Amino acid sequence: MLKNIAVLTLVVFVSTSASLAQFCSGTGNVIVYSNYDGGVLNISIDQNIPNLKIGICSYEAVTINIGGPFAGNVTGVHYAGFDSYNTHCDLDIAATTISGVSTSITEILFAPTVTVTDPVGYGSIICGYGCEPDWQGGCNTAVQVAQYFVDYFNGELRSYFTQYGCWLASSYAISAGGTCCPGTEMTAPVAEFNSSDDVICPGDCIDFTDTSTNTPDEWDWTFSGASVVSSSIQNPSSICYNAPGNYAVTLTATNIYGSTVAINYITVEECPVPGCTYPNALNYNPIANVDDQSCQFDCDPTTCEGDFNEDGVISVTDLIHFIGLYGNICPN
Repeated sequence: MLKNIAVLTLVVFVSTSASLAQFCSGTGNVIVYSNYDGGVLNISIDQNIPNLKIGICSYEAVTINIGGPFAGNVTGVHYAGFDSYNTHCDLDIAATTISGVSTSITEILFAPTVTVTDPVGYGSIICGYGCEPDWQGGCNTAVQVAQYFVDYFNGELRSYFTQYGCWLASSYAISAGGTCCPGTEMTAPVAEFNSSDDVICPGDCIDFTDTSTNTPDEWDWTFSGASVVSSSIQNPSSICYNAPGNYAVTLTATNIYGSTVAINYITVEECPVPGCTYPNALNYNPIANVDDQSCQFDCDPTTCEGDFNEDGVISVTDLIHFIGLYGNICPN
């Protein structure tokens, strides 16, 4: 039976800045801009943030200009979207371009695959215009857009700015932060897992499935009392227990924002094991704890005591035969 397990969750560390309402994380190095109508996006790098990454997403072509006193800190600019010909908002932009930084650190991709699926979002990164978690009219949800760029840059989200209409050549200073939609405040995982069973017999093996939220990328399992005592894969399987007892299973789920821990217990109970329990029998079963009268002995059927029907096996049949032979009432 499938068991949902999240009985003990310990927050080890979460690196977010609650005091900066416009920022998803005050220590992040990834800033993201998304809309539907494209336009002219002028980004001013007015803060000294090392190794700064910039992600832009839209359904229409965008003219992207990077400037400001710390533009030299930018180490990556990535556009991901539909990038169609833009004639909106009195603009005429044939294709997305990026200026102000070296072309060696830029990339423009047409509708790359999402890294987070969402039933109300879309399967490719094409556009994003709001914070609402409901249907986005064919665009991506904010979480899909933000997580895509965090995964692409392997960084930490600093700010997320989204709107529907065109960017109209206004200067967007990174010090202003963004809307930082709910769910884009990247946080530590909430460790959770389930097991294929939680009460088993000695010698049984079970599987574990990670169900942690907030996108962990590292898993540290420990299995006390099991044949395999640890694992670093997401979903370990065939974890076997050979002795009765109550054993802890611990999962530590981690991403760049921190770690949390979930703990549950597996109970290994003595279970009926039928078989031959007589040590001198030919078919003695050392793990059997319930004798099923299947014991066999190597003896001459003509001399083997107790083998009354002389079939080479001492069994219930011989007892019945014995009763038939000697079960009469003794004479006075």
